[in-house]
Amino acid sequence: MIKYLAPLVLILLIGCNKFELPKKTYFGGKIINPKTGYVILSNNYNFNDTIYLKKDNSFLSSYKKLKKGLYIFKHGIERQYVYLESQDSLLLRLNTWDFDESLVFSGKNAERNNLLIETYLQTEKDKKEINKFKSLTQEDFMQKIDSIKSIKQQIIDNYQDNTENIVSNDFIEILNISLLYPIYTRLEEYATQNFKKDKTQKLSTNYFNYRNNLNLKRDSLIFFDPYYRLLFDKLRNDVYLNENNNDNFTINLLNAIDKNIATEEIKNKILYNTTVRNFFKNPNQKNKDKIFFTFFKLNTNNDQKKNVQRLINDLKLLNVGNKITPFVLIDAMGNKKNILDITKNKNSVILFKDYEYTSDEWIASRTNYLIKNNPEVNFIIVNLCNSKEYTKRISLKHQYTLPKKSNVCNFSTSKFPRIVLLDKKGIIKNGYTSLFSKEIDSQIKSLQKNK
Repeated sequence: MIKYLAPLVLILLIGCNKFELPKKTYFGGKIINPKTGYVILSNNYNFNDTIYLKKDNSFLSSYKKLKKGLYIFKHGIERQYVYLESQDSLLLRLNTWDFDESLVFSGKNAERNNLLIETYLQTEKDKKEINKFKSLTQEDFMQKIDSIKSIKQQIIDNYQDNTENIVSNDFIEILNISLLYPIYTRLEEYATQNFKKDKTQKLSTNYFNYRNNLNLKRDSLIFFDPYYRLLFDKLRNDVYLNENNNDNFTINLLNAIDKNIATEEIKNKILYNTTVRNFFKNPNQKNKDKIFFTFFKLNTNNDQKKNVQRLINDLKLLNVGNKITPFVLIDAMGNKKNILDITKNKNSVILFKDYEYTSDEWIASRTNYLIKNNPEVNFIIVNLCNSKEYTKRISLKHQYTLPKKSNVCNFSTSKFPRIVLLDKKGIIKNGYTSLFSKEIDSQIKSLQKNK
């Protein structure tokens, strides 16, 4: 790979001589089967660099004053993490057909990043293994967790003892989070799961002792999945395990986020994501107005507030009990068709989607699952007004676009994916649900009972 990166090779050669190494940090590599013409390096805060690929799909960028720490590397819809310090010369190589498994680092201080990617891959395997333990008694489960934790701690100790370079305390903290926080997250999940099953079950007095060694005041690491998931699960458990009224759970969680996240920008983002995610999991909950009110009270980001307000406005359209409004769609062959003809005498699921808020992979996975399990239902995917691209891996017979200036754009001004359920008579049975909804499967099954 280095042959594609002549400037970096020159720097490495100079480093072998008596010349002083330029005080720059280099980040580059080569992408096999690229999905886009660029990569992005970001710290999810105030640093964001777009690096364009060369003709041979290699890339290289340098930085005079790069703050040491964890960064996000993005290409297409995929992402991974890289740890960089001043004067690092880090190269990566990956094949997008097998993004995480193929990712390899080389260059100065590559060892740290190869360790992080190995840690990530092992954590994905551990997750499946630990899921098998969730039916165990509390004592047996904790013994299994302690055994896995000991192995992870040994990896940290071995790295500190055997690395030839000066050990960075900042990297050790990142490694600690990467290895141990996913284990703690499994403990948080076990507590919630078993509390749900049996409200009389008590957790042992030392169950949450691992929390004593946590540092969850690092807002700058909120973008790091192991950190974020543990932080969010801890906040959720603190609310849930002391909650007597489940109707107020999301409201109390929003208040807990407000109290525990110091950085305004990050707090706003988590408040927004929590509110939207909660709505899509349960769009028909009775107290959603109170949840929206709490969000507006705590969030200070005007753009996020506006989009939630658009979501609220969308809810006022396509009401249950009304007939679907006639509108024109364009099929994959370019033919114009009326929605009334497409849905006539058919129980139908209409998905309004916008490419900005959904990935093809996720839409295809979830939609194909629903189509396969409900072969008698008519599925219609409508790409909204600013999207003429069809969703990959879904049969084109289900997909439609809209004519210019179509009023249908108003059905989802928030640009979130919206599902409408129609019976055979064209009557709206549900005017707003989502692929995220816990009830979507049962709602579609129920739709088929209508004669």
